[in-house]
Amino acid sequence: MESLCLVVPKKKAEPVRRRLLEKGILRRDLQIRTDLKSVYLPVSQRIDLGYPIETEEFKEIEREVTDYRTLVDVPDQLRALLPSSYDTIGTIAVVKIASEVAKYAPQIGEAIIATQRSIRTVCMDSGVVDRYRTRDIRIVAGEKTTETVHKEYGMTLAVDIAKVFFSPRLATERETVAKEVAPGEVVIDMFAGVGPFSILIAKTRSPRIVYAIDLNPQAVELLKRNIALNKISNVVPILGDARAEIAKLERADRIIMNLPHDAINFLGEAVRALKPGGMIHYYEITDDGALLRRLDEVADVARGEGRVMHEISRRKVKSYSPTMTFFALELQFL
Repeated sequence: MESLCLVVPKKKAEPVRRRLLEKGILRRDLQIRTDLKSVYLPVSQRIDLGYPIETEEFKEIEREVTDYRTLVDVPDQLRALLPSSYDTIGTIAVVKIASEVAKYAPQIGEAIIATQRSIRTVCMDSGVVDRYRTRDIRIVAGEKTTETVHKEYGMTLAVDIAKVFFSPRLATERETVAKEVAPGEVVIDMFAGVGPFSILIAKTRSPRIVYAIDLNPQAVELLKRNIALNKISNVVPILGDARAEIAKLERADRIIMNLPHDAINFLGEAVRALKPGGMIHYYEITDDGALLRRLDEVADVARGEGRVMHEISRRKVKSYSPTMTFFALELQFL
């Protein structure tokens, strides 16, 4: 395609290119050309910057489609119901699809794969279904596997999304908690899953030991694999009910309770396992009003154990529904 262009010596091309970008004159749909001496910068209008202006042939830049929804053929009245986001776990996209557009799930999956080069499998998520907090998963497009390798903050995590619960949306929260761990701490991760909290803490913060408990045998097997993948020596995987297992361990400086629908049912055991002045990272899915009632309940549990609870910090980690929020509470027990 023909276009006006500035012909600029190579040594001076970069500041000129930036100036043209700032002015909105550089054409973004055409590839910049070079030869031995000059750079040819395609422009949308004439501009006097002290360099020759010529008309040259340029190759067009093929723009990649990044919004999968533009590729999905659904009736116009249903287009607003197409999922606006999805979770990416390694090479797998996990998407929640409204019932009204569920019959288009294969087409949605193929469109996601077409627009995201790293995605090889798309799974439809119909919610958490059992005591192990696993997702009700159905593969709708791509490779027929629910196994993948996920990377975040320098960790490598083997995950099977049909057998264990894992949320990539907690990556920042995991890093926030890890940064608070001091060298030499004893940490207990009561609901460890495949180990993202435990392994990040062990890998980056030099705790003395991290006890990682989970009830799901398949999660613990993946946890062991991830300990090896990340070359960690101070994470101890434990299969069992956290209520029973935590009582067998040494007292902790810090306990992580990432079981947002049921953590309150384990709180007494956690408080008894905590050193005086220790911290509990407590997670709850609720609305703002109910959260205050929950904090009163936590304080009552603490008093029943002869302890005093102080709220150190409160974070809204993510929205869970139009009325519910995933909260992170950092609580100290004296």
